[in-house]
Amino acid sequence: MKNIGRCQNCGRTIPKGETLFEIRIDIYAKGGPIDIDPEDLKKDHIREMKELIKRMENMNVDELTDEVWESYRFDLCKTCRKEFHKKLKLRKKGGLVPRAKSSYRNN
Repeated sequence: MKNIGRCQNCGRTIPKGETLFEIRIDIYAKGGPIDIDPEDLKKDHIREMKELIKRMENMNVDELTDEVWESYRFDLCKTCRKEFHKKLKLRKKGGLVPRAKSSYRNN
């Protein structure tokens, strides 16, 4: 029987005929209102931008990108998808989410 994939959480091979679920997680830096006071208007913004660019030149591209946006994708079997979904619902309701050992999170 042909397999369609593997669960990236439990490692189970998913055979043809079963559903393989894809979980996508995007993490974005959340912007907020900019608070500008009169002192901010007096600053040398050209100098500050040059200093920022100089600091960024010494940083890893991945490090810079991860500060703004990260994207993850995981394939899950039906059982792991149910567990993941249950934890999301608990989180949404404000409950505590029990920690579980998994390959898609740091434990």
